[in-house]
Amino acid sequence: MYSTDDRFRIDFIFTPIKNGKKPGSIRVRIEPDPRRYNWVEKNGIRFLYDKFDKTYFTESHYLNLIKQAQDIPITLERPEIIDAEKYVLSRKKKIIDQLSRKIQSGPPIDKSEEFLSSLKKDKHGFVILSLDIVGSTQLAIKLSPDNYTRLISTVLNEINEIIPLFKGFVLKNTGDGIIAFFPEPSFIIKHDMAIDCALTLRRLIYQSINPILNQEKFPTIEIRIGLESGNASVTTIGSPKGKIHKDIIDLIVNLAAKIQSIAKPGSIYFGNTIYRNLHVMWKEVSEQVKDIKNWKYKDSNGQPYRIYKISDNKIVKY
Repeated sequence: MYSTDDRFRIDFIFTPIKNGKKPGSIRVRIEPDPRRYNWVEKNGIRFLYDKFDKTYFTESHYLNLIKQAQDIPITLERPEIIDAEKYVLSRKKKIIDQLSRKIQSGPPIDKSEEFLSSLKKDKHGFVILSLDIVGSTQLAIKLSPDNYTRLISTVLNEINEIIPLFKGFVLKNTGDGIIAFFPEPSFIIKHDMAIDCALTLRRLIYQSINPILNQEKFPTIEIRIGLESGNASVTTIGSPKGKIHKDIIDLIVNLAAKIQSIAKPGSIYFGNTIYRNLHVMWKEVSEQVKDIKNWKYKDSNGQPYRIYKISDNKIVKY
């Protein structure tokens, strides 16, 4: 049975009213986002109804959340990529140069190891992203060893460039994909960052890399992405006699890979924990994946753990 993270978010609209009492502060009006909520009355009691999660909050519960929000500093952490389409198109020359080996990767710098080693506690909240190049074995058979190496290394290098631009880290390259993580301290923003990053990765492959592969007489590729969120353990793995490194060990890492494995080529799938904590703008372009064969994972109520995907008919795919 899979126990999800019990935390959840509420999407507010913040409207500035006037300057606050402290220098550099402002007073704001806090209201529930009408795209996600509306007020309803049941048995004479007023509730705030979440139209996506189908849940009700009593008015007293909502007012308590507002009171808590007043004491929380608002941080606006944003990705470094402002225009995803412009970014992936700007990479075309570098992709061609990497594919032709006109440029090589620089010396290895493991930012993931550095970050994980800096953490002061063993348990931490993460979003895990698992990306797989579909049919990589067949590619290896079809291409010469040199061409296969050039193709895979170019793709993985470009993917590795994008992850940090969304405040994420590449945990490991798997040979035909990557596992990345998006850490706290921002519990809310890490979910939005991870989905935004996944969409940019997909756009990179289909809008920039594949046209170049086709142009250079290489076979084009398909990817699939799976994401999951929750608490995980950071631990040291290995031995000084072989290799020793920091790693993230927990069910969410395995589950992100399992979710990725059931995704269709070109798709982005994610678990209910992520869906529950996404901003309404992402919920509006998501839908539940139904009729998953051989899906054995259960939620804390013993029901099949729900999986969602970005809806291809609601968002530009590539």
